[in-house]
Amino acid sequence: MPPINIEAARRIQERLARQVTYAPLPPVETVAGLDVAYSGSLAFGAAVVVKRTTLEVVETACSVSRIVVPYVPTFLAFRELTPMLRAYIKLKSKPDVILVDGHGVAHPRRFGIASHIGVVLKKPTIGVAKSRLYGEEVGDKLVDPATGEVLALIIKCGGKKYVSVGSYATLDEAAGLVTQLCESGDVYPLRLAHELANKLKKAHLPDDKDRDSCP
Repeated sequence: MPPINIEAARRIQERLARQVTYAPLPPVETVAGLDVAYSGSLAFGAAVVVKRTTLEVVETACSVSRIVVPYVPTFLAFRELTPMLRAYIKLKSKPDVILVDGHGVAHPRRFGIASHIGVVLKKPTIGVAKSRLYGEEVGDKLVDPATGEVLALIIKCGGKKYVSVGSYATLDEAAGLVTQLCESGDVYPLRLAHELANKLKKAHLPDDKDRDSCP
């Protein structure tokens, strides 16, 4: 696996970060969760769409991709974008909002994986992360120590969840929606996507290189 060109990736993030859009969410009837699991040289992407009010599953989609980029902190999108998007584009029922297992603008360059997906798809996206990547915790806020800008809101759903705008959302609405979707100690669409990605990983056989239907 070739190393990532850090400087080139940094320039891409800085350029695309200027396209992040803060805007009110549209009426939200359906929400998707995106996640990825790994095994050996393969990445297993999962997308799960649920109804916002009932949490009923509307549709699922999966993908299997070769890992071509190593994990480098703050450059997660270059590793996970492909498996997530390959699962997402299979969905026939496109969601109103996408939740991504990772950060949005709560990132040193204001362009985590949720922002990357939002800019690429031009869809409302929200980052939901279990750990802090950048910023200082001040009460229920994650704040940029250099500028004082509020990057994320911290909600309790099981443990801490750091909720940040990906794109085409506002922070208060993002945190409110994620709070509504908290069920049994986890953010429900993301929990389903996590479970589905791991189920696909366990069901995948070594000679199934091209099989990426959901189990």
